[in-house]
Amino acid sequence: MDKHIFEKNMVALKQHGSAFFVINSMAKQNVDLSSYCVETAKTNEPFITYSESENKILAYHSKYDPVKEAEKQVKGVYSGQNHVMLMGFGLGYTAQNLAENTDITRIDIVEPDKNIFYIALKTRDLSKLLNDKRVSLFVAMTPDEIGDVWATLIDWTTIGEFCVVDHPPTLVRFREYVERLLEKIRYLCNKSKGNLITLMYSGFEYHSHNFENLAQAFELPGVQRLFDKFVGVPAVLVAAGPSLDKNMHLLHKIKGKFPIIAVDTALRQLVTNGIKPDIVCAADSSYENSLDFVGVENEKDVILAVEPMTHPDIFNVFNGQKMLMTFGGGLFPVYSEFREPVGMLVCWGSIATTVFDLVRKIGADPIIFLGLDLSFADGRLHARGSYSDDMLYERVNQYSSIEHETAEYINTRGKIVYNLSDGTKVYTDKSMNIYKDWFEDQFRQTDAEIINATEGGIVHKYVKRMTFSETIEKYIEKAVNVSEILNQAFNAPVKAEKEKLIRAFEVIKSSILKYQSKTRRNLSVIARILKTHENTLYRDVAGKAKAECDDIMALHDIICRDAILYSWMSTHQAKFITKHSMEVTRLKTEKNVTVGHWLKTVLEFFVAFDRFIEYQTPLINRAVSSMQTAKRSN
Repeated sequence: MDKHIFEKNMVALKQHGSAFFVINSMAKQNVDLSSYCVETAKTNEPFITYSESENKILAYHSKYDPVKEAEKQVKGVYSGQNHVMLMGFGLGYTAQNLAENTDITRIDIVEPDKNIFYIALKTRDLSKLLNDKRVSLFVAMTPDEIGDVWATLIDWTTIGEFCVVDHPPTLVRFREYVERLLEKIRYLCNKSKGNLITLMYSGFEYHSHNFENLAQAFELPGVQRLFDKFVGVPAVLVAAGPSLDKNMHLLHKIKGKFPIIAVDTALRQLVTNGIKPDIVCAADSSYENSLDFVGVENEKDVILAVEPMTHPDIFNVFNGQKMLMTFGGGLFPVYSEFREPVGMLVCWGSIATTVFDLVRKIGADPIIFLGLDLSFADGRLHARGSYSDDMLYERVNQYSSIEHETAEYINTRGKIVYNLSDGTKVYTDKSMNIYKDWFEDQFRQTDAEIINATEGGIVHKYVKRMTFSETIEKYIEKAVNVSEILNQAFNAPVKAEKEKLIRAFEVIKSSILKYQSKTRRNLSVIARILKTHENTLYRDVAGKAKAECDDIMALHDIICRDAILYSWMSTHQAKFITKHSMEVTRLKTEKNVTVGHWLKTVLEFFVAFDRFIEYQTPLINRAVSSMQTAKRSN
């Protein structure tokens, strides 16, 4: 092992903070590496072996030609994808082969065994690979830790095809580890794909509702006031699955003793059966979801935890107490500094995921689920009385029935079948199956005990399944005075500086109008340059045209770096921004890009941005006017 090589590699490793910390700590200790042996292959390249026992030695590379072996391995799996995850580093041959491919825009390298990575840094000069900006290292991290970090590093608007390259010896030693990580990556990809699709179709509504609800939402108490207020107290999360009808009546026994937190879809059924949840959560932007509150608008004993993107009808109609929650997007970055903390919650497609995160953050233990079927049980979509029944009733005519319409819905969508241990079959759709994976992944990472008292459905992993009666009997001695705790958290005055927020919006509006003036001026400049330089390679353009092109590109980049405006535009015009981001990424990697390629792409952006400003300015004006009116009335 070469000390000079190790020092050179460590200099390059500093940009990979987590991996550097692991290896730097090892370098200061006497690490036992007796199970590892570095040998020389026939081609004079080093390879490493690991002794699992006296009679079982695992070679991490070919004893003849490790470089050729890595090349064959990559060719056998990789087929042009732009994003690669390598499961196992060894001495780095496969990673280096991948890095030689210039079409790959991102390489994530996973090495479960820190000793292997430590030896690699002492054995081979890997500094070029470690300095490659496309490379991210995940050394000696758990699958959950890798998934959480990986998801924050990915730009989901630019990721194309994704490829996993296995390092066979690593797979042999860490099969369960790799399988768990792949499960995590799959659900993260499904999540982000689903979120992006949702944004594409509903971003317009999200953006508009945020502004329309701002005057009411800004001065509401935040759900963060409830965080850690029920540490060690059982809490019941009520979803709206068909099985809720089986055990809903038992909620009377724990009302006021355990906090009951429900999804909006379950509110009407609960109230109809004489049960008022302590909190109901709403975050859906659709008008249809506002129907959940028809007939229960005056439930003064229920706190509505609401996200500002929720349909305004819910804000305007519900007359009970309200608390604000946030998913961190929308207008939150603008108003957060002018008021007390709101309380950040997870949003993963279904409001049940948000309720679970709230229950987790109030400190509840155990967390008890009712109605989490995530499947079509007993030929139904939800518990009786939900708005899904209302929607299906509209389709009923003299030749059909509610049962017929429900069955047709299930037969059309229920493509996934689960064979349960009792021999019965349960059908679900693709969306609910993804939610099942999300919940089970989160249950695995949650310290609190999770009890699924649904008495039905398909959620089985990382939970204790008990009847609701058994659960109540086991935990009733942990009861508290729920209303007293909620009242203390809710009733304190809200710290919010509305006048500062109004001034902040005036500054943003001024900035928007300046950008609009500059983009409109540039439209005519772009048209002129395209007439004379459209087919000129961008790297060859010179003189006045070069200066004008640089100014145009600079304005484009300044707008894209404006954290507030660009995020608003990305929400409002998600389809265009996704396409534009992918096109910009492609142009940056091409060698022979013309002036026409770049300027036409930027021209489309400026036109879309101008259209966004025309829509955005009235939203700001109405929001400011509403806040000023509310300020005067107060």
